[in-house]
Amino acid sequence: MIIGCTGNYRKEEFYPILQKVHTILGNENIEFLISSDLEKNIEFNIPGDYTIMDFLELVDKCDILFAIGGDGTILSTVRRLEQNMIPIMGIHIGGLGFLSECTEKNLTESIHSILKNDYMVTQRMLLEVQITSENDEKQILWALNDIVVDHGPSARLLKAEVHVSNHYLNTFEGDGVIISTPTGSTAYSLSAGGPIIYPSMDSITVTPICPHSLSARPIVLRSSETITMSFPEPYDGISLAVDGQIKVRIDDQTQIQITKASHSAQIVSLLEDGYFKTLRTKMGWLGKVR
Repeated sequence: MIIGCTGNYRKEEFYPILQKVHTILGNENIEFLISSDLEKNIEFNIPGDYTIMDFLELVDKCDILFAIGGDGTILSTVRRLEQNMIPIMGIHIGGLGFLSECTEKNLTESIHSILKNDYMVTQRMLLEVQITSENDEKQILWALNDIVVDHGPSARLLKAEVHVSNHYLNTFEGDGVIISTPTGSTAYSLSAGGPIIYPSMDSITVTPICPHSLSARPIVLRSSETITMSFPEPYDGISLAVDGQIKVRIDDQTQIQITKASHSAQIVSLLEDGYFKTLRTKMGWLGKVR
């Protein structure tokens, strides 16, 4: 087995975890490849026994990829992989994340589970957004969590006209609209009143943000639907965000099309934990409280 590693090298907590992983795998004689992103931190002296490799080359060689950081690190790693997906195990810096069941506390046990093949790989659907500008230029991006269209720097009400597979759904008036995957249902969509959806399901949720009408509610659609969005009124400064990390400035002439991507993310799940344990912990569910 060959294991690769990337992560948030900007956080100082990244480095002791990386060293622990390196030591554990070295003791097991496992080949361990580290992304050359590490070289961007010029203040860090890379140990001589580290094997550093360009990220894309590393992905071609390794069987599984460790991502050290928060959920945001996994989101960015998935996008960097594009269509060259391999299993990703998140190692969370600090507490537990929705996408990473491994923390520094259970690091040794988690790695040994990987080495014993005592884990599952869950397929997580991605969204593909095609952004077409007024001059017909196209940009394609992928999201694991969500695509958010909002009013940007303006404080004005945004009107977004949404169609589902050529059928008119609604014109949402408010701060914007969230289009989310099941994985993203516990992110921004949840804060805006959207439902929690089991992550291995195939569905797309449309959630309005602070709608002007109280009757505007989230709707869960089949993943096979094509969602298009346009803007019926002139508006300056509309923003489109992918997983809260990539922002694209658009205008009222921009056409947006969102579909299920043809590829999916592969997220490692440790058998002794599971999604519901993570959900209870993150949501603070205590069971029956009298």
